[in-house]
Amino acid sequence: MVKKVELTFIELKRLMKEISEQIVGSRIENIYDMHDGSVILKLLKKDEKYELRIVPSRCIYLVKGEYKKPQTPSDQILRFRKLLNNSIIKKVELVEGERIIFFNVEKRHGEVFNLIVELLPKGTVIITDSSGRILECLKKLVMTGRKIIVGEEYKLPPRRPTITSSTDIEQLLKSIDKNRKIVSGLAVDAGLGGRYAEEVIYLAGIDKSKKFSELSIKEYENIKESIIKVLEYVELGTPVVIESATETYPLPYLLKSLKINDIKINEVSDFNEAVRVAYEKNLLRQITRKASEKIEEEIKQLNKELEDRYKTLEKLTKLSEVKSELAKIILTHSSEIEELKHLATAEEKDLGGVKIRVDSGLGAILISSQIGEVQLNFNESIVRQASRLFDESKKISSRIEEIKKEINDIYEKINRLSQKKQSTILEELQDISPKLTLTKKNWYEKYRWFYTSEGFLAVAGKDASSNNALIRKHLEKDDLVFHSEVRGAPILILKNGVNSSEKSIIEAAQFAACYSRAWREGLQYVSVYYVKPEQVSLSPPPGHYLPKGGVIIKGERKYLNV
Repeated sequence: MVKKVELTFIELKRLMKEISEQIVGSRIENIYDMHDGSVILKLLKKDEKYELRIVPSRCIYLVKGEYKKPQTPSDQILRFRKLLNNSIIKKVELVEGERIIFFNVEKRHGEVFNLIVELLPKGTVIITDSSGRILECLKKLVMTGRKIIVGEEYKLPPRRPTITSSTDIEQLLKSIDKNRKIVSGLAVDAGLGGRYAEEVIYLAGIDKSKKFSELSIKEYENIKESIIKVLEYVELGTPVVIESATETYPLPYLLKSLKINDIKINEVSDFNEAVRVAYEKNLLRQITRKASEKIEEEIKQLNKELEDRYKTLEKLTKLSEVKSELAKIILTHSSEIEELKHLATAEEKDLGGVKIRVDSGLGAILISSQIGEVQLNFNESIVRQASRLFDESKKISSRIEEIKKEINDIYEKINRLSQKKQSTILEELQDISPKLTLTKKNWYEKYRWFYTSEGFLAVAGKDASSNNALIRKHLEKDDLVFHSEVRGAPILILKNGVNSSEKSIIEAAQFAACYSRAWREGLQYVSVYYVKPEQVSLSPPPGHYLPKGGVIIKGERKYLNV
């Protein structure tokens, strides 16, 4: 399950206000369970397709488009489909003060069900009949005072104090233990959560370590006024997506108390979109981390194999050299050695640094030099024994060549895995991002395309003709144009790319490289450049010829190795 994107009640209230109108009146066409543990309702309303993604205990959001789904649904989801497919969502209701949503649905013959989504810490998805009896649940839960089990009556959890509107403030603040610190009292007892409790205290200008009993009348009033401001900001503010090196999360507005060091802030159209972007980015981060860890482990094992091969190679190379050199020594001094065989007593002789010791009792001759030693047999020809050493050296040399090939193969595997690491990220990015499926086909669907993790559209040509058409018809002043000098590389446009960050630029460059011949040819790195639209021309200089699909690039190019 993807962490971090967990909505508070006041955030969920904002989100449901944005999407409820689109959901009510839609027909549930199908239901899917996703690999991340989420459930998707495929909705149809007035020929427009939507998908409602439900992440139990975390979040919910609506997408006008379609996600890539697993091919085989679980038995549980098949039971969900049997109950809810082709039903109409008649009503959507957020339980006041709780992160629980009721979807009232009606089948064609009038049968009524409730689809209940719980975004509580132990979240689940439940289907009940009109009387509240549980028919199906995504996860069985047994808690004090309530059971989420098929056949049981569905009961809401005990109501917790939660500030849901400005009318609740006075009563809730009075109910908080006066010995409580302000921050914990607002976060827990008032149900604001830690993030908005900190925001209230910041706006009120009060030391958060103070207790409620230590507040002056003025400070108490400041707290109330700040809560009202926060509720208004949450309801009406401009949503943003906050991204750091480790996490991404949505906010209904840019908090005044937010420390903006080392983070990236992106404004989005609505809070629903902020939740979608944040969830998908965290999901991508989690999936690619797991994929990278798996690939890194494979590379680690291959490096161990390399180390073993190199040790064996070194050992065999030395052995081959020793046998070959000793064979040469024996042949060089074969006549002297033959003469020594006939000596009746043991004798040692030095022939230019080569020591030859005869042991008549053992019937053996020991030859030693700086590179090694060998024992020869009296009863066999000296030349034949030298020849056998040469043969052994050749066999070892053959094995050495095999090991060298094995080493090259291992290096190729490592290179392929390194490339796979990059392509996996792109593949996952395309799988995670929803594909828009509007009734009117989008222009970019004729090309290769994807949305970057920041939501920028990247579109690449498929061949020379589409490269030309892409530049001629769809290049605009705020776009960036990407290309690689590898044969067969596509032209890629990053729409509104001048306003994107380095992250989207790198993702676009990787996408452009993936569809060149570089990957097929096994290149570990590919150089991709990008330029602005005014640097691109489809008209060659006078007297020059421009091949089909070619472009003229003027001025400085910015290069990336991907």
